[in-house]
Amino acid sequence: MIPQSEEELEEVYRVKLKEDYGIVFNDLFAITNSPIGNFGRWLDKSRNLDRYMNRLYNSFNDEVVEEVMCRSTLSVDYDGTIHDCDFNLALGLGIRGKNKTIFDITANDLGNRPIVTANHCYSCTAGAGSS
Repeated sequence: MIPQSEEELEEVYRVKLKEDYGIVFNDLFAITNSPIGNFGRWLDKSRNLDRYMNRLYNSFNDEVVEEVMCRSTLSVDYDGTIHDCDFNLALGLGIRGKNKTIFDITANDLGNRPIVTANHCYSCTAGAGSS
């Protein structure tokens, strides 16, 4: 499912969670389900993967590309391996280049490197964006 904008959802959830459960929160972060891991396996097994990927692809929003996490955040695995995002970490997709860990990376390596992308990246660029 591709969530609505965080602002729209936040107001609805703020009221509902407060009224029904007494829960108060500061900020809501809405993340589109990425077709990887258990969810990806379920999509494939239930024969919904192609339909879901088409929905993500058709919901691509180029206005959110500048804000996706991989443009300003890195994910570091337990062994120091650097990844462009949490999803790439989960998939074992390290950054490009010869220096791939916090132990050998330089500021120059990080500057203008190409970001590793794949079909799961559509989940961050669908609709209102997701990261």
